Amino acid sequence: MGIRVMVRLGPYVPMVLAALTLTACGSTSKGTGSATTAGTPSTSGSTARTVSSASTHAAATTTAGSSSLSAPNVVTGAAGEVSATMHVAGHHPQVNRSWPLSFIVTAAGAPARATVSYEYLFGGQVVARRSHYTFNGHFSDTFLWPGEAVGYPLTFRAVVVSGKATVNLDYAVQVVR
Repeated sequence: MGIRVMVRLGPYVPMVLAALTLTACGSTSKGTGSATTAGTPSTSGSTARTVSSASTHAAATTTAGSSSLSAPNVVTGAAGEVSATMHVAGHHPQVNRSWPLSFIVTAAGAPARATVSYEYLFGGQVVARRSHYTFNGHFSDTFLWPGEAVGYPLTFRAVVVSGKATVNLDYAVQVVR
C-alpha cells in the first residue's frame, strides 16, 4: 500500500492495518476444512495457487434487509455453476470476542473443493489481506477483531475460489467494545 493511500485514509489507519494483519484467524475448523493456529495458514494436501485472469467474478448478494427474515447474517453469491454462502455472527463484532463465520460452497449442487481468503476494505479499497484456506464443501472459522478497528466502517470480504470461478462475499462490519 502506498503512502498516498495511508494519508488519505487518516493517521490511525496504519495501526488498524497492522492489527488486522496480526490478528489470529482460523482458531477453529469444522467439517472438512483446514484451519490455522496463531494465524499461520495451512492447506489440505495442496499448495496455494494463483487464480488466473480468466476467472469469473460475481458480486455477492446479501439477504440482510430482504424478505428472508430467517437468515439476516447470510451472504450468498454465484459464478457459473459455483454457489458460495457465508454465515456470520453479525455486523457489530466485539473486540477480542470470537466472531464465528462459516462457508458452504457447491458446484452444480454438490460440495465443491474451494479456497477462501479474507480481505478488509476501508472506503471501498482493500487495506489488508489475511489467511488462505482450502476445503471441500464446508469450512468454519473464528476471527478476533482488534481494538484498533473500533469505530471504522469496514467491509469484510471473503474471496471464494472454486475451479475457475471466483465469488466475492462482502459484509459490512463496525467493531464495538
